[in-house]
Amino acid sequence: MTLLTRRHFLHTTSLAVAATAIPGRSARATPMVGAPGTPMVYVPPVAGVSVQPDLRLLAERAAEAARHAGAAYADARLTLTRQQSPGQSDSEACAFGVRVLVDGYWGFLASAVWTPDEAVRLARGAVAQANAHRRGKSRPVDLGAISIVHRGEWVMPVKYDPFDVSIEEKLDVINAFSDLASTARVGILPQAGMNFMRQYRVFASSEGSSWAQTTYRSSAQFGVRYRDEYHAGLPAAGFALDFLSPAGCGWELVIASGIAAAIPQLIDEAEQARHRVPVDVGRYDIVFGAEAMATLVDQTLGAATELDRALGYEANASGTSYLDDPLAMLGTERVTSPRISLSANRSVVGGAATVRWDDEGVVPDEFPIIANGVLVDYQTTREQAAWLAPYYQKAGHPLRSHGCAAAGSALDLTMQHSPNLALHPGSEPVTFESLVAGTEKGIAIYDINVGMDQQQLNGLGWGTMREIVHGKLGRYIRGGALAFRTPELWKNVVALGGPGTERLFGLSRGKGQPSQGTTHSVSAVPAKIPQLGIIDATRKA
Repeated sequence: MTLLTRRHFLHTTSLAVAATAIPGRSARATPMVGAPGTPMVYVPPVAGVSVQPDLRLLAERAAEAARHAGAAYADARLTLTRQQSPGQSDSEACAFGVRVLVDGYWGFLASAVWTPDEAVRLARGAVAQANAHRRGKSRPVDLGAISIVHRGEWVMPVKYDPFDVSIEEKLDVINAFSDLASTARVGILPQAGMNFMRQYRVFASSEGSSWAQTTYRSSAQFGVRYRDEYHAGLPAAGFALDFLSPAGCGWELVIASGIAAAIPQLIDEAEQARHRVPVDVGRYDIVFGAEAMATLVDQTLGAATELDRALGYEANASGTSYLDDPLAMLGTERVTSPRISLSANRSVVGGAATVRWDDEGVVPDEFPIIANGVLVDYQTTREQAAWLAPYYQKAGHPLRSHGCAAAGSALDLTMQHSPNLALHPGSEPVTFESLVAGTEKGIAIYDINVGMDQQQLNGLGWGTMREIVHGKLGRYIRGGALAFRTPELWKNVVALGGPGTERLFGLSRGKGQPSQGTTHSVSAVPAKIPQLGIIDATRKA
């Protein structure tokens, strides 16, 4: 393994070297259990135990105990999660959760103990909880049929396990970036950090499925801003590499980043942003960068097409959906411009939501959500798929879960989480630069933070904005915010970036209560939308 020591960092990514980007992560993964060259499955040791337990046997014991206690269906999950932020924290946590179904009512119990007795206790406790939830008539629940997996194994294909790289080496890279950035120009305040996660997950169900899979998630932050702005408490005019967001990969995320070579551009952008001009309120033709489009996709269409939101089961926690009549809308409702097609998957290479099996034992599929502007599907789990049975039967689609069941760890209840999302590129050779060149007067938005209302219908977004004057990028803008309604935003898209402009970004939303983070990736392209409203977010009443 070629490791990225400080000497290697300075030698291979000197300021004279052209910046390199992360290799495109748009190719589809082909997960193969037991394929030649697949890394050894990571099996975690249990501290203080002389005879290490077979975690699959524990999961299978829990599922069987739940069945004997009266559950019509049960599944058990064990997770060991290692998380590290070099120089800040390093932790490892184990969890054991059992979920059961009794007369259509769910029960769930979890703990941090891995023993055979605990497996039985959790199973019986979950059944008792489900019985306590029962009121009146049985509730029909159709989980559908799935292919049974017998002791499957899968490891996310990463080049370098980040936990095989020493803390010293990771801190060396952080310090090298900080040294180079702070000496490149007076007054620069470098900002650098890394985050890594490895999770080993074991699953067994009363249907006979059992498997183990190991997933990784890596992210990093390398940016600069001016020290005087930071100490004055002014809004950040800092700039960071935009391709180090959470991704399903290992240490190679940092190795391939070209972080040292990017320093001059980061500093130049931060310098230009020091001279931002106040926003001029009005309507503008907006050219969005791929990162801004990824966030808009996620916070609007991505959130709105989660089926539990659409039917009101996800409400007070983080909102419902304006696409609230699925059986009436599917196949007929035009929700975007015909230029827009959106699909979902859990297989894209580097995807933060990529897995071999979801948390119900389903092999996720790639499926369309919006096809040429028309709503054609929602994100589903096993139980949710049956809610759309009339539509699937009419359309001739198989009745099956799309594999969107997930939970942060075995301590969390399984629910519908967002898969990876993909905004399809346009057919023409359009780029961000050509969209800017074709705009007489407008605003370019590179990245955006979005706040949505209860139904994912009305939104406000603020981020890095820049003038477009006579087809050229001008000054950075201060205080601007994009005000929009989701339907009008998407129905008015007039141009999309073409093939080759796709970028993959890791994003996260809250789900459920207690809240779980739904970390996933969104592939997006640049786009142009005319006459959107820009307000002054800093204006005082």
